[in-house]
Amino acid sequence: MRFPKNVILESVAERKNDQAFGLEFVQELGNDDAGYSEMIVVIFKYKDKYYSVDIQHLNGKNNYDEWSDEIECPEVVRKEAIQYYWEEVKA
Repeated sequence: MRFPKNVILESVAERKNDQAFGLEFVQELGNDDAGYSEMIVVIFKYKDKYYSVDIQHLNGKNNYDEWSDEIECPEVVRKEAIQYYWEEVKA
């Protein structure tokens, strides 16, 4: 789905909700090296569906500087891995 660049930058990139547009910040995943090399994926909710957008700041350049007026954000679903830990029972 396509979202307006200004909504994504002012809401999602700043990790806050946009009540007027109806976006809800959900989660940030990734790495921020003290602002020099930042590569994150921001998950946000819009109309009961979840979407993601990549925010990158590498070597002084921002990927969002190259965005057009609308950004294509893929729909995502949450998947959780279940891990089991087995321990010997000592009777």
